[in-house]
Amino acid sequence: MSGNTELNNIKLVGDLVRQYAPELSFTMCEIGARQIAGQQEPFYALLELFPESKLIGFEVDAESCKELNKTAPPYICYYPTAIGGLNGEQTLYETLGPECSSLYKPNDALLNKYNALEQVAVKAEHKLLVSTLDSFIEENNIGSIDFIKIDIQGAELDAFKGGVNALKDTVFIVSEVEFIPLYENQPLFGDVCKFLSSEGLMFHKFLGLAGRSIKPVILQNNINFGTQHMWSDAVYIKDIEKLNKVPPDSLLKLALLATLYGSPDVTYHCFELYDELKKTNLLQDFINKVVN
Repeated sequence: MSGNTELNNIKLVGDLVRQYAPELSFTMCEIGARQIAGQQEPFYALLELFPESKLIGFEVDAESCKELNKTAPPYICYYPTAIGGLNGEQTLYETLGPECSSLYKPNDALLNKYNALEQVAVKAEHKLLVSTLDSFIEENNIGSIDFIKIDIQGAELDAFKGGVNALKDTVFIVSEVEFIPLYENQPLFGDVCKFLSSEGLMFHKFLGLAGRSIKPVILQNNINFGTQHMWSDAVYIKDIEKLNKVPPDSLLKLALLATLYGSPDVTYHCFELYDELKKTNLLQDFINKVVN
């Protein structure tokens, strides 16, 4: 399905769900919230459809964070906080491309072999305070987190390890993952999958694949074209074998996020389970009003 189709569907499904759960709201977390001009993440649509929802964003660059808060509506708040695996001081490797900065040092020996990765070169090193997600949530009385979008250049697994309490209620994650070590000693896709699986979240799918080709070869007249897959956004959902233990509202949240990210089969399954728990006709309404 196209992005426009999914956004149209989420409005239909959102209107339907509100008939069954009018007080439903989301608490969402965006770790690495730097904005790309002209682009907005799909999950922002849920903030408009469910007005009591809120988004907590983290962006380590204080100036970027300040600018984000200037134009943010009241249900979105950005914090200049680095999220990691432990509370304390760590080194931030600031890169030429600020979107590539990381708590892990870039792996120059590997990066230099590929086209168009110059933006990952280190520009400066800074010491900064890092907080775990669980500590931040507790200190700021955030409550349970339904959805996490995370892109922190190889440090995603550390953030998850520092957020095991948060993960208990999380039904949907979109996480950047790497397949080769773009940063020194960084965890890779398999490491993230293994840990999240142990926390009851299963790998669902990739949202595209990205990479580069080895220098000096340029393919398809595009320096960014890659034969080597390097990174992707990976989707993780609550383990479908354990959904019978998930609260009804969490089933609805998973269903809506699945609609938004193009997995209507997951939506169908969640509505089916919801009907079994609540003795409702949500699935049939979904079939009649959205599918047909």
